[in-house]
Amino acid sequence: MRKFSLVAGLAAAAFIPSLAMAQSSCEQQHGGQVAATVAGAGIGALLGSAVAGRGNHTTGALIGGVGGAIVGNQAGKPSADCAHAYGYYDHNSQWHANVVDRREATGYYDRDGAWIDGAPNGYYEGDRWVSARASTDAAGYTDSRGRWIPSSANGYYDDGGAWVATVSGHYDERGRWVAGQTAGAYDAQGRWMPGARSGHTNSQGAWVADPQPGYYDAAHVWRAGQANGYYDAQGQWQWIGRTNGVSYETSNRAQGMSQDLGRREAWLDQRIRNAAADGSLDGRTSRQDLRELQSIRRSEATFRSRNGRLSNQDQAYLQARLDSLDASVRASRN
Repeated sequence: MRKFSLVAGLAAAAFIPSLAMAQSSCEQQHGGQVAATVAGAGIGALLGSAVAGRGNHTTGALIGGVGGAIVGNQAGKPSADCAHAYGYYDHNSQWHANVVDRREATGYYDRDGAWIDGAPNGYYEGDRWVSARASTDAAGYTDSRGRWIPSSANGYYDDGGAWVATVSGHYDERGRWVAGQTAGAYDAQGRWMPGARSGHTNSQGAWVADPQPGYYDAAHVWRAGQANGYYDAQGQWQWIGRTNGVSYETSNRAQGMSQDLGRREAWLDQRIRNAAADGSLDGRTSRQDLRELQSIRRSEATFRSRNGRLSNQDQAYLQARLDSLDASVRASRN
């Protein structure tokens, strides 16, 4: 009987494609293991029956089926990388979390099925991966089930395939950062609304994060105006999207947007940080520009502290300083 099992198992292994090698993501590797187990059982049963002596075809088929299933299961077993994966991105750039001990996790699969060492620290802009400026510690967090969630994800698919809309934290009514898994969105005044939706499902069934009505800057001051990005696990706003050197006036006035201070400050903040990230501004210059921008924001806050509003003179003064900073950034980039 052992001969039947061994022969059937070896023959089944020879006929089973190496599904584990051909698959790319954890989900596909798991499906490949199931398929290999079923295929091994079927092939083993046929071969076990064929090699069995007369009168032993049924027994040979049963033993061959068991042996083939065992060999097929092992042949289709997920790779060690999958067993140590934080998770993977699907072709819609949505994160699928994997339940794995963080001490055992060593990498993840990108949307093309390629293995990447380390936890995800960035986001997809269309089909292109953009590395974030967040520190490794701020790149994500572990939920209550031990699943790693990138900070850049406004939601994820859990290990059961269910979509979980969430963010990695929020600022409370006192401006304090509350880290950890939570669901909600900010309104136009920067107030956190628990349970509010911050995205929608598109026609392909993929979750799309909506542009936010503003964001909290590094000084924990609310900046109104459409913003695309996310908070990392330490509460620092990370911009998504690039300006490609187009001026504020060209990119925003052309769309009929008013040149209010909050939006212009936010746009300059994004432009300076993006220029520093792509090397068109050196580190010293970008830090000087950001300090000047922060000084402008402090002046604005001081003006508003009087009665909550800006006079025409105050606005003219602040816009002139922003004009000067904008010109300086353009000159430095050129």
